[in-house]
Amino acid sequence: MMNHRTKKYASLMAALWPVGALSGCGEDPDELPAFDSLQATYQAVDEVVDCSDDAREPAGKRTISGGSTGESVMCTSTVEVLWLDDDEARQDVYDLLTDTAGDGGSVYFAEGRNWFVADGAEVMVGAVPERSIDMEQLADALGARYTVER
Repeated sequence: MMNHRTKKYASLMAALWPVGALSGCGEDPDELPAFDSLQATYQAVDEVVDCSDDAREPAGKRTISGGSTGESVMCTSTVEVLWLDDDEARQDVYDLLTDTAGDGGSVYFAEGRNWFVADGAEVMVGAVPERSIDMEQLADALGARYTVER
């Protein structure tokens, strides 16, 4: 049975799929590491956490706002690797994900300048992650910022 949080998260993911992101506060994003593509981002993440072969779907690209684009691919059933081409796209998706996280769960992020890895297991009601990924360790390994949105 879908509750309000499940419906909201499913609606958000349907609207954004396959794109999602976070634009944390505090540090200057220009000082965070960047990648040239989704493929390069995924490869770096995979080297650290060994993404699941069966969770990976073909990468998708969507227009977010005003021509901004983003791409994403799943690393596990609840962890998504995202790459965006500008700050406006990042902020738009961040606002949506922050709203979803505020419904009683947390979303965990490893954030670079133009990419994110997001673990939404706590807000994806009914989702059963095949394994846990230490997002803080991933962020440290990639020189990224670790963020938790509640």
